[in-house]
Order: sequence, then structure tokens, then C-alpha cells
Amino acid sequence: MSGSNRQGSLSKLQIATYALPAFPASLVLITVAIYLPNFYTDDLGVTAGMLSWVFLFGRFWDAVTDPAMGYLSDKTRTRWGRRRPFLLVACIPVWITFYLIWSPDPNQTPGMLFIYLLICYLTLYTFWTVFWVPYQSLGMELTSDYNERTVLFAVRQIAYVLGTVAGMMIPAYLATRLGSRLQAYSVFSAFAGGFVAIILIVAFFRLREREEIEHTASYPFLEGLKITFKNKAFVILVLAYLSSVVGSSFIAPLSLYIAKYVIEAEWVMRYVVLVYMTGSLVSIPFWAWLAGRTTKVVAWQVALVIGGVAYFGAFLYEEGTWLIWMIFAFIVGTTFGCTTAIGPAIIADVIDQDELQTGKRREGAFVGIQSFVDKAAVGLAIFIGLQGLEAIGYVPNVDQTPQVISGLLFLYGMLPGVLQLVAAVIIYNFPITPEVHRKIREQLGR
Repeated sequence: MSGSNRQGSLSKLQIATYALPAFPASLVLITVAIYLPNFYTDDLGVTAGMLSWVFLFGRFWDAVTDPAMGYLSDKTRTRWGRRRPFLLVACIPVWITFYLIWSPDPNQTPGMLFIYLLICYLTLYTFWTVFWVPYQSLGMELTSDYNERTVLFAVRQIAYVLGTVAGMMIPAYLATRLGSRLQAYSVFSAFAGGFVAIILIVAFFRLREREEIEHTASYPFLEGLKITFKNKAFVILVLAYLSSVVGSSFIAPLSLYIAKYVIEAEWVMRYVVLVYMTGSLVSIPFWAWLAGRTTKVVAWQVALVIGGVAYFGAFLYEEGTWLIWMIFAFIVGTTFGCTTAIGPAIIADVIDQDELQTGKRREGAFVGIQSFVDKAAVGLAIFIGLQGLEAIGYVPNVDQTPQVISGLLFLYGMLPGVLQLVAAVIIYNFPITPEVHRKIREQLGR
């Protein structure tokens, strides 16, 4: 990528090429979030409490690997750039480990299945980090134009949502056709993992990096972390993003439980999630427009408040109310589309401010932390959700007590809604406005 991309000159092809890997990325991740917990509890006999520790251990591991990978990609110097080589490094290991995590031996004891899953999960997310952190970092540096960043990450989020829909629909369809979730998930993971590998290889050859920043220096690892967290704007953004994404992440692991035991129509779950992702997809152009007419932060605040209120609609759910569920899922989905499209664009502005303060381009350092926060939010929501199931007395494959139903609705509605509203309050004092960013770019230009 040439230096001309600094002021808003990305072509449509360049934007589309960058967005492409987000499709298979989300296709893989959504299956782990939606289907893995219920698959291991209801089909393989691992308890919800035991399973929750897999996700928590994974997040502890991410706390090490994500920032480290960001630092490594900032320091890397090759003839292909400092980000692109990692796409090749990760493509085959991600394929293999994604297949293994869905192909356990069902005859093993719950304890052995726990160990097997933990090893596969940590390995999968390690190599996922090797690809995802440099890939996100590359997006942060493709353009420095305030509004073009919104467009770039909006298009990437559209690809991500489409991949999520595919990952949500295909395994359920295969399970119905094959009559066995174990067989269906194993077949799906083999093909989906291969698809990821192919797309990453294509991205390696088609993407380019900005030449003028490929050889900038960086800080030592620990010093860089310290400097990063001294950035007030970044700390505010991270706290708001964490609160928002933790809240929205309860949907994935708990939707199947809501469908089976509250709505009592398991078939409707995949359609509800489809409606949720449709809301996310169709709303992205609106949020990009609103961000351009106001600011990114204002657009995000509007979405957080709407989402926070809509989550409370879960207390209307009972047997047969699948249409009400779909309506609220669509509303909440639109607000999630804003969070995932606008959040990365705001981080890119923070990186510009950091460059002005430090004289260094450190996309990897910021993205490494943001990636950890992203995965930590999902892992924390799954951990709390599964621990919550254990605490309220959930027993698989039986009619649930009123206490369990109330607990499910609290975890699925009240808690996420409160977290969205908390995020809206936190981001209120974010200091980088369009005018501030324009001055930052002018000073960097001089």
C-alpha cells in the first residue's frame, strides 16, 4: 500500500480485500460461542461449571499472547511487511485445531474431555491471535482519514456479520440432515477450517502495507504497555468497549438455553440469531452515516442506550413468545452492529494521538490489548453464564424450575442491559472529537 492512502484514497477493491478475511474469521468464532457450550454439556456430559473454566483459562492465556503478538508484529521486519507474514503462519494450524475441537472421542470421561477441550481451545486461540492481531493492526494503518476509517471498518463488519450468519446456520442445518451433532460439527469444522486457510493465503498475496511506516521503531514490550495505558482516551475506550461487549456476549452461549427451556421451541434459536445478525448487518450503513453527521462517539452512545433498554425485553419471554424474541433480537442486533463497526475506527484515532505523543506507530500494541479485551469479554460472558447456570440449579435435558427460568432471563436480559448503559456513561467523556483529530493529523503532517 502506498503512502497516498494517508488522506482517504483507499479504492473499493482495497477496502473489500481487507474486509474479506473477516468472513471466515467470524464463521469460526461464532460456532465456538454458540454451539460449543451446549454441545459439550448436553451431548458429551461435561458439566457447565467445569466447561466454564475452559473459557476462563483461555482468557488468562490471551492476556499474555494478545499484547505479545501486537508487540511482535510491530517489531517484525520482512520483505512482505510486518503484518502479512503472520497470515501464512497461522492458516494451517487454525484449520487443524478448529477441526480437532469439534471432533472429540465421545467415549471419553467428562474429565478427559475437559482436558482435551482445554488443550484444543488454548491452541486454537493461540494461532488465532497470531493471525487476528496483525490483521487488525493492518486495518488501523491502511488509512488515517477520520471518515474513511469508519467506512473501512463498517465494510469489514459487514463481512464479519455475513460470516457469523453462515457459521450460525450451517452447523444447525447439517445436524438436522445428518442426525448427529457430533458428525455434523466435525464435517463442518473440516471444511470451515480449510476455508479460513484459503482466505488467509489469498489475503497475504493481495494485501499491501503502507511503505512509509513499515520501518518505524517501537518501545520495549513492558515499557510500551505502560505508555499505552497512560493514554486516557484509550483507557476510557477500553472500559466502555469491555462493558458493552461483555453484555452483548451473553446472547451467544445462552440463546440455545432460552430457546429450549424458556420459549420451548429449540428450532427457533437459529432464526432468532439470524434476525439479530440481520439487524446488525442492515444497520451498519446507518451508524456510519450517523457518525459522519455527528461523531463516532455520539453514534455509539445512541446505540448503547437503545440496546440497554431493549435487553430488558427478555422479561417478556415465556413459552411460545418467539415473535417477541425476534423483535427484540433485531433491535439489539442493530446496536451491536454499531459497537463492532465504530469501536475499531475510534481506536485508530487513538493510535494517531499516540503517534503524536510518542513519535512511533504502534498499531500492534493497541490492537493486541483491544483483541484481548474483545476475547476476554466473550470469555467472561460465557464463564459468568455457565457459572450462573450451575448456581441457579440448571440440569440438562429436563423441564427447568421457575427459579432456573428467572435466572436465565436475568443473565440474558437484565445483566446485559445494565452493562450497555454503563458503557454509554463511560464513553461520554471520550476526548478525541473530529476537530481534535483534525488538529492531530495537521501536527503529524508538519
